[in-house]
Amino acid sequence: MTTDLTISGVRRQVFGVPLTSLGLGVLLLAALLWGAWATRTLLALQSREVVTVELSGLIGAFVEAEARSGADPEASQRRVAAYLQAIDASVEALGQKGRTVLVGEAVLAGEARDMTPLVRADVARRMEGLDHAAR
Repeated sequence: MTTDLTISGVRRQVFGVPLTSLGLGVLLLAALLWGAWATRTLLALQSREVVTVELSGLIGAFVEAEARSGADPEASQRRVAAYLQAIDASVEALGQKGRTVLVGEAVLAGEARDMTPLVRADVARRMEGLDHAAR
């Protein structure tokens, strides 16, 4: 006497739909959703503006002016640290507005708008606020 534990011809179904068809449908839906997301992401990246900022010139000029000021070394060190924080905040603000910010010294070719004057003015405004707060 032999017993056959496998039942042939029985298909698994969920709500009357075969599992293979249901699995293929789920995979197709996932592929369509991923394709829509990838397309939206690529189009958003394509529309970003690429700008440059000459950081070495900004930082170098400030450090040189601070060195010539003859101020207390600790006070100069605090002002340089505050200046670097102001530059960081200003560049980060540029990036938040849908721009890709590149260091100007690293750009060898291509057209990218120079935002150094805008950053310089923003940093001066931030430093002026710090100077007034310190007094």
